[in-house]
Amino acid sequence: MTTPPPGTVAYQVEKSDRYARLSRLKLRQAQGELERGDTMPASEKAYGAVGCAVKACAELRGWNHYSHLRVGRIIEHLTDEWREPELSRHYLALYGLHSNFFEHCLSAALVQEGLETAKILTARLEEIRQSEPRPLPRTSLNQEQRRRLALLMQPPREEQVALEELPTLEDLPE
Repeated sequence: MTTPPPGTVAYQVEKSDRYARLSRLKLRQAQGELERGDTMPASEKAYGAVGCAVKACAELRGWNHYSHLRVGRIIEHLTDEWREPELSRHYLALYGLHSNFFEHCLSAALVQEGLETAKILTARLEEIRQSEPRPLPRTSLNQEQRRRLALLMQPPREEQVALEELPTLEDLPE
C-alpha cells in the first residue's frame, strides 16, 4: 500500500484512521494490563487511547494536535462544537489516569472506572470523527474560542507530521 502525499485529504484520512486504530489497540492493551494487576501501564494506555482518539478527530479538521496542551484544547473545542459538556468532564476524569502512571496512587477499582470512562469517551470521539464537523461561526466565537482555534490552526513542525511515525494500518488490528 502506498502512502498518500502529505497535504492531501487522503493523507489526513489515513493518518486519522491510524490514530483511531491505535486508540482501539491501546484500550485493549489497557484492559489486559489491568487484568494482570498492572495499574500503572493500564492507566497510561487508557489515557493514551483517548489522546489518539482526539488526534484522529483533529487530523480530519486540519488541527495541530502535537502537544498535551493542544489535545486538551481540542477536547474543549469539540465540547463547544457539539455542545456536549460531558466530553470535557470525561477528559478531566481521565487526566487522573495519566497522573497515576507517575504517582501510582489509584486502586485497581479506580483504574477500571477510568478505563470505562475512556471507552465511553473514545466511542463518542469516534462518532464525532465519522460525522460532519459542526464548526462554530467565526462571528460568534468568544475571545477564548478564537485563541483556542488560532492555537489549533498553527501549522505543526515538519517532523511532527510524518505519517511514517505511526504504525501502518496493516500493522494495527481492527
